[in-house]
Amino acid sequence: MNILSMPKKYYAKESNPLHLAGYTLSLGLLVVGGLETFEGFYYYLKRGSSNMLLGPLGVVAGGYMTYLYLKEADLVGGY
Repeated sequence: MNILSMPKKYYAKESNPLHLAGYTLSLGLLVVGGLETFEGFYYYLKRGSSNMLLGPLGVVAGGYMTYLYLKEADLVGGY
């Protein structure tokens, strides 16, 4: 299973506009969470900022939402 091919498979299979929008937003949250993680680490080293949870929580929330959309479309899960 190639992770980078999953969005293409999802968009080809799903037809519900609300699910398409939700999946797109969950991918966006995943990306923003990753960027916030790097930014938080940078500012932690530079200024000793204590806000280190925003990025990782965004990655977890976006990843879980993305997984749920893929599971509902029967692209992941099952044995």
